[in-house]
Amino acid sequence: LTGAALNGLCLVIALSGIEFEQFLSALILLGLGWNFMFIGGTSLLTETHTPAERAKTQAVNDFMVFSLVAIASFSSGALHSRIGWDAVILGMGLPLIIATAAVILLNFKNRTAAS
Repeated sequence: LTGAALNGLCLVIALSGIEFEQFLSALILLGLGWNFMFIGGTSLLTETHTPAERAKTQAVNDFMVFSLVAIASFSSGALHSRIGWDAVILGMGLPLIIATAAVILLNFKNRTAAS
């Protein structure tokens, strides 16, 4: 959730303008948020599978994550020129909301199951 909050703050700062300080702040928050979410997601992934499934699941997850990162990196310039800066930034809002909701739901289910 810390990573989601940092990425949400990145979204707000990136939408606030295109000055150097805003780019710098947004990129720092994006990097920190990405790392928190990646590490948190990876640890959650290992908790939801049996020991026999973990290696394969981790490999598939890493392949999917880094493939999508490569696609996003290569397509970002084209997206920026076609739909604009604000639309690209807002595009990260829905996946961020979905990931945040999934973590909150998983946390709620774990607390309910524990009690």
